[in-house]
Amino acid sequence: MSQVFGWVPADPAASAAAVVDRMAAALRVDDRQRIGRWTPSGLGIGVIEPPALPEDPDDLEPASAADGRFLLWMAGEAFVSHDPKLPLRNAAESRTRAFRRALLDRWLEAGVDAVRSLDGEYHIAVWDAQKRRLAILNDRFGGLPLYWARSPQGCAFAGGVRGVLMAPGVSCTPDDEALREAVTFGGYRLEDRTNVASVRMVDGATLQSIGHDARTAARYWNWRDIPEQPARGVREIVPHLHERWRQAVACRLTDRARYGQTLSGGLDSRAILAEAARGRDWIAITYGVAGCEDAIYAERAAAAVGASWTFMPLYEGDWLQARSAHIQATDGLIDLGDLAHLQSLPMQRSRFDVHLSGYVGDAVSGPTFADVRTPEDVVASLPYYGASISMPYDAASARARGLIGALGGAAARFATLANKLPQSTNRWTAAWRPWLRVRKPFVDYAFFDLCQGLAPAVRVEGRLHERWLRTAYPDCFTSIPNQKTGMPVLAPEWRVQAARIRRGARARLVRLLPERLRPAPRIRSYQNNDLWREPGIVDRITEPILRADALCAGVFGRDRVAQLVGTWTATGAAPAQVVGALYVFETYHRELGRTLAAAAAQADRRTAERHLVGR
Repeated sequence: MSQVFGWVPADPAASAAAVVDRMAAALRVDDRQRIGRWTPSGLGIGVIEPPALPEDPDDLEPASAADGRFLLWMAGEAFVSHDPKLPLRNAAESRTRAFRRALLDRWLEAGVDAVRSLDGEYHIAVWDAQKRRLAILNDRFGGLPLYWARSPQGCAFAGGVRGVLMAPGVSCTPDDEALREAVTFGGYRLEDRTNVASVRMVDGATLQSIGHDARTAARYWNWRDIPEQPARGVREIVPHLHERWRQAVACRLTDRARYGQTLSGGLDSRAILAEAARGRDWIAITYGVAGCEDAIYAERAAAAVGASWTFMPLYEGDWLQARSAHIQATDGLIDLGDLAHLQSLPMQRSRFDVHLSGYVGDAVSGPTFADVRTPEDVVASLPYYGASISMPYDAASARARGLIGALGGAAARFATLANKLPQSTNRWTAAWRPWLRVRKPFVDYAFFDLCQGLAPAVRVEGRLHERWLRTAYPDCFTSIPNQKTGMPVLAPEWRVQAARIRRGARARLVRLLPERLRPAPRIRSYQNNDLWREPGIVDRITEPILRADALCAGVFGRDRVAQLVGTWTATGAAPAQVVGALYVFETYHRELGRTLAAAAAQADRRTAERHLVGR
């Protein structure tokens, strides 16, 4: 993915070159990624970017102040600058050294205000050679993950945990509490946890200041900074929302490149399709179980706008190995279910350069999380699994109260967004970024602020999301159902409930009929609970969890883990996601040491080769 990485040694005179080389080797997942490395005195720093788009200069060099004191690196890209003193015409310009120089000038004039209104997904690093201090900033929503650790030898930072672990003195000790959280809250770790106790995630909108003697961090934007919108009726809001949406999509389509998306049977990715695909060579890829409703609805939507559509079955071939192959490259932070999103990477890489991702749309402009008001609501929305090895509900609620308290007065729903958004979308879309530019119009700053500044009732009772989509794009939403309900948007509630009852009654009837008379069942996109328990797969998932030296046995007790796995294997009654979280955690830590050792050996070989050439 696009990222800045590096090492600030505790001894300013120490060389950082070998450390940065090892970090680069650990972080690189494809030879086509572009990497630059620099070692000014007291710092080792690198930038990784995906293959260049057609109009990109092959230039990762930092911008330099006239006197040479300050250097600025930037990874990722920006789409809009709302600062009149920092003009930006398009995303391609944000990737040039000329823009980096303009950003550095603005930084020296205004400090962190230079990026407060720079809408994009990026890392920015500014080095002060005189003070030997590095300032690192990320975008508002942490679209590009960023991690850090400090040891007695110095401070490391990178867009991947494995890069940070290559720094001297940074321990690989597992974080047991992270596993407890993962099997409790939707497979996610909360706040800044990773799977490694010594490495922490950086919040979005954070300014870090790193020197040889200390690190400080402070947010430059907070959820409470979203301005409250004036009270208006839904019909009055829809045109304003639609105009901001069109601008959000348009500024992410300015490159000369091949565009596409993954398209579900829901509403969010379809909203992107409806606005972006018309008049373009647009590629839409849907994945799931063959014959699933996602595919049926997605194909109809693609045909409505003339997009090229392809279906990719998820459970053909050795799908478990296909997912597991990404565990190290994603630092074990994506659960087994969400690793399905990475199975489409080969198809995406062959068909487009820029991916517009629609995930989180319903949480931005729709009703999802809008009515989250209490710690109990936060627990439910993460969601809370309630498995036999999950935290007790009272402990989970106490954890949620802490998340709300950390918001500094912002509405409770932002506790869910702040803790779920970086993990439910950012991490697996980051796994696409070594090959693709990924852009998310639903988190466009202006669009997001408009939607989240509205009274929650407008998005819930007013059905803003659905009214907007049906009004703006009738051919994609009037008759094509939403996968969640099986009915088109704004269908009367009685029809939605009737469809739900029919589905339930049909499922019960199917079970009562002899197998030869049963009609084909309704197929959802992901049938994890059934397909993970098939012969030949279930043993491979449960073997790492039930090993004599399994880490999860030390955390929860062997008998409790065995009982959970046995219940799930026999009946499917335990949450499949909990078993998947255990599998990923065990697999990650079992292979981590070998992965890091291989990267270190590769870096050392390259260093030795350079020395031989230089003789």
